[in-house]
Amino acid sequence: MELVVLGSSAAWPDAGRAAAGLLVRAEGFAVALDLGTGTLSNLQRHLPHQELGAVVVTHRHLDHCLDLYPLTVARVFHPEPLAPLPLHAPGGVFERIVALEDEDQAEEMRRLFDVREIEPGAGFEVGPFEVSTRLLPHMVPNAGLRIEAGGKVLVYTGDTGPSTEIEALAKDADLLVSESSWLETRDDLGPIHLTARQAGEHAARARAGSLLLTHLWPGLDRQRAIDDATAVFEGVVRVAEEGDVLTVGD
Repeated sequence: MELVVLGSSAAWPDAGRAAAGLLVRAEGFAVALDLGTGTLSNLQRHLPHQELGAVVVTHRHLDHCLDLYPLTVARVFHPEPLAPLPLHAPGGVFERIVALEDEDQAEEMRRLFDVREIEPGAGFEVGPFEVSTRLLPHMVPNAGLRIEAGGKVLVYTGDTGPSTEIEALAKDADLLVSESSWLETRDDLGPIHLTARQAGEHAARARAGSLLLTHLWPGLDRQRAIDDATAVFEGVVRVAEEGDVLTVGD
């Protein structure tokens, strides 16, 4: 299983970066996990958009799904008709994007996607991947993802505050891709995101093989994020960088 980082920023893209997004490939099948602001451009460095097999979105915040809109436009203007693209997401994700257009265009957008609403806690298959989900705490329903293929396990949190559900989802995973929005807790906003240290603590308790920190606030000191997570997690810690290609389990 191969993982490509499409975007690593939280909320809005840091200079030269994109918001949340990953591309996962196995057995010739490619699925995007979140498509936040700017990720479609980076995706096309690795794969023509029409070769995507599916998209999975963790929740409806725009820094995780906004580039569904340019993907729709690209599919509208593709020279050959494209079959509806499977889109697995909690309720309300696609309708938030559809609302950017008038009703006629919205109907065309709906024809281009096969929307499959997921309830966090349910599982589904997409290509060669077995996907299980858990509801992780955030401002809106967020589906943390556990993705298995070829005997390897990748876990992606989407956005989450601290929770034992992260450890249940990531138990013995080869790679935990965890949001790490902050370096210090933000009491003014509540437990809706993780610090890098908290991400490391969850990885340690889950006995994950390695940890990839992503969804970092623009301007955040990325080396300190690695240092904070490494202080509490003995496995390999990396920080996500746009264009990184990782083999899950290495």
